[in-house]
Amino acid sequence: MKVLFVFIVPSGGVDTLNRLRYRALLHKGIYSHFLYFQSGSGSSDHPPEIPVFYASEPSAIRHILDYYSFDCIVLTSFFIQLALFRELGYTRPLVYEIQGFGPPEHARLNLTDARPYISAHANAILYPSTPYIGELLQEIYPDKPQFSFANPFDPKLYDRGRFAYPPHPPLSYAPLAWLGRLEDNKNWKDFLLIGNEVIRRGMNVRLWMFSDPSLAAPGEKELLHQWTIGLGLKPYLIHHHNVANSLMPYYYHLISSSGGAVCMTSKAEGAPYVALEALSSGCPVVTSNSDGVASAIIDGKTGLYYMHGDLKTASDQIVRLLTNQKLRKCLVAEGKKHVRKEFSMAKYASRFSDMLSAIGVSSC
Repeated sequence: MKVLFVFIVPSGGVDTLNRLRYRALLHKGIYSHFLYFQSGSGSSDHPPEIPVFYASEPSAIRHILDYYSFDCIVLTSFFIQLALFRELGYTRPLVYEIQGFGPPEHARLNLTDARPYISAHANAILYPSTPYIGELLQEIYPDKPQFSFANPFDPKLYDRGRFAYPPHPPLSYAPLAWLGRLEDNKNWKDFLLIGNEVIRRGMNVRLWMFSDPSLAAPGEKELLHQWTIGLGLKPYLIHHHNVANSLMPYYYHLISSSGGAVCMTSKAEGAPYVALEALSSGCPVVTSNSDGVASAIIDGKTGLYYMHGDLKTASDQIVRLLTNQKLRKCLVAEGKKHVRKEFSMAKYASRFSDMLSAIGVSSC
């Protein structure tokens, strides 16, 4: 059985998701193929066994569809293209997948705008376990089949990643890391403000920002530079651009072994891989209360929360992690256990296979 997963560019969380589900679904006899409309930071990092296409012209996409005869297509986030695949003659099940639709008000707007495309062309809607997305779907698409289950994750990958590169001694400072796209919802401005406050309190930290500049929203790179200068953070800020997916476990372990932490400042999240990756690598997390992150971060057990906009509490929580070793060790231990218990490649494959059967795709 062949399934085509479609997304705009191989970067960020969806790129991670696609790499993981390729391996997860193989065990159910599902062979995943991936179509991106343009190349991105992950383009040079795909294992050779994963079939990846880059095409945006309808004629090129039609050729791929005709040659491979996919049993199902899963289109992630970009709903207008649902019509394109039907126009190209694809008549088999087409699933619309929601990953990262931003805050509830933006998600409502997007899902409302998408209604003509989803209603006419999609056989089902798939989304991770994100409560506000589920509520909106029940309201806007009450008659459309909906499937919700956690994205796949492989903790062993991050255990192995620790030893995939030469060991690095702990740094002379604690890295405070932020990962994401330079855009309003990911809220990098709050990260700079929180980091500035932590530095002001005398903590020996550096601010690490992992991003792909080519995917930044218009004007965000320039604004980031202005904020960096205005806050006097240039000596403390280190940018990591386009880090290969396979290299991230090394960075997480380095952050952890150097006494640092990950800071998540998003206004809203679906099912962010950053939290799972950090926990699996033994890296403590402080996060805003961004809804979907709750599947991974349990306040006071696997990580620490702050209310969005409460930058003082965010700074307090980070200082706690940097200075309270007992708390740090407890959160790390519980975080690793939680990831291994609740997130499974096998569970994802079974749920995905059940979804295909329910929408009429031949049994796997």
